[in-house]
Order: sequence, then C-alpha cells, then structure tokens
Amino acid sequence: MNKKITAILMASCTMLSLAACNTKPTPATSVTATPPETTAVSVTETTEETTTAEETTTSEETTTEETTSAETTADKTSETTEKTSATTTEKAATPTPKAIGKTTVTNAYSRTFKVGKTKYTTKYPKVTIKGVSTSAINKEIANKFSSIAKKNDSVVKYSYYVGKNYVSIFVTVNVETGKDGSNYYVYNVSRVTGKKLTKAEMLKIFNMKDSAFKSKVTNGVKKWWTTNVPDYKKNKSDKELYNKAIASKSINSAIPFMNSKGKKCFLLRQMKAPTQAGNNDIYATI
Repeated sequence: MNKKITAILMASCTMLSLAACNTKPTPATSVTATPPETTAVSVTETTEETTTAEETTTSEETTTEETTSAETTADKTSETTEKTSATTTEKAATPTPKAIGKTTVTNAYSRTFKVGKTKYTTKYPKVTIKGVSTSAINKEIANKFSSIAKKNDSVVKYSYYVGKNYVSIFVTVNVETGKDGSNYYVYNVSRVTGKKLTKAEMLKIFNMKDSAFKSKVTNGVKKWWTTNVPDYKKNKSDKELYNKAIASKSINSAIPFMNSKGKKCFLLRQMKAPTQAGNNDIYATI
C-alpha cells in the first residue's frame, strides 16, 4: 500500500515537473494591469478628441457658410460692377445731341407789280437750316405758291417765327387783289430734322393737351363768325357754313402754330362765306 502511494506521488511530481518545464514565462508588462489613472486619462483624451472633432465639423460648416456668403457678396459685387460697366458703356455709347444749326427764312421768290396805281409785292419763302436738308419742305412751298405769286390778281406774303427747335411759317394769299378774304397756310418745320412737324408734335412743343386745344379752337371759331359775319344766323347758307365750322370734324383739322410775335395760334381752313369775298380761312391766337 505504501508502495502504491509512493508510486503515485512520484508520478505526480514527475508530471508537475514536465508541465513546469513546458510553460514559457509571461513578460512583466503583459501581466501588469493598467493603473486606474491611465484608464481615466484615456477616457478624457477620447472625450477631448470627440469634442475637437465636433468643433472641427462646426468650424467647417461655419467656414462653408462664410465662404458661401463671401461668394454671394462677390457675385453681387461682380453683378454691380458689370451693370455699372454696362451703364457706363451705354452712356459712353449715347451720342452727344447735335447742335441745332442756324435757321433763316428768306424769299424764294419776290416781285413787285401794279394794279392801276397801286403797287403790290408778292413773295413766298424758303427755309434754310445749317447742317440739315430742307429741300423737301422748300419744294412743297414752291409748288404751292410759285404759279400764284406770278399772277397779277393775287398777292402772296409770309411771316415766320423761329423757336428753340422748330420754325413756324405762316403764308397769306390774297386771292383777289384789293378785296377782302384770304387763304392761309402754315408750315411747322423741325430744326432738328428739316421735316414738317405733325399736329401732335406741335402741341407737345406748346405743352398743350389736344382736348384743351380743341376747346380753344371752338371758342376762336365762334368769335370769328360773330365778328366777321354777325348776321350769319339770318342767312341760311352762312348758318350752314357756321355749323360746319364748329363741327368736330372741322375743329379736329385745326393746325397749331406760332405767329411772328411768338403767340400760340391755330389755323382752320374753311369754305368761303357767301356774303364775303375770298375764302376767309380762320386763324386766331389761343
């Protein structure tokens, strides 16, 4: 019995020895536990790193916003600069208004003749504007009055007014020498283009609305008839002509112009009154 126990003990010792020989020593660093302080530090560092990351992200976002704002400002500045540049270019491209040339109205034709012992002078005009062609308007005037001015039974005269950017020429034709009654003609010419001005353009120069002009013309026509044909209501033909003269169609045909004294006027062409010699066109100040 003792021998068996002894044998078992010896076998156990032998196995323990063999196990001890096969086991490799563990390095001290691996065995050493991480001190509590180190773990605390490690947590703190992780937190700081996380915070730093978050701050960095926020900073990047802020930087992006600032960059976008800066870019927007730059874009606006660029647009403003471009607009300013464009405006400057447009202004620079706008030509300087051409100075209006010297304007003169002189005789295109003139002659003196006698009817009995009475001497008459007949003439019609032409307009000259330096730097501008007026050939068209002068040709129109000549075609209208050339043949009339050469006759001994009529007299052509004219007056004119030179405004800032226009000239008004008023022509009178005494169709029967020595008798009452005349025909009137008006030519409003632009000193800028040398061409005839429309009624609307002249009213704009006068700073007058069309409705106001018509009202003044109507009053002027009525006054003319009352003064020159006071008994027109007693004569059927005269009354008919009066009614035609104050009708809207007639009033609308009135032409605004400036007389030689610088007064705003209108001209209304009309048929002659049976009780009057000549055509008796109407003109009056407004």
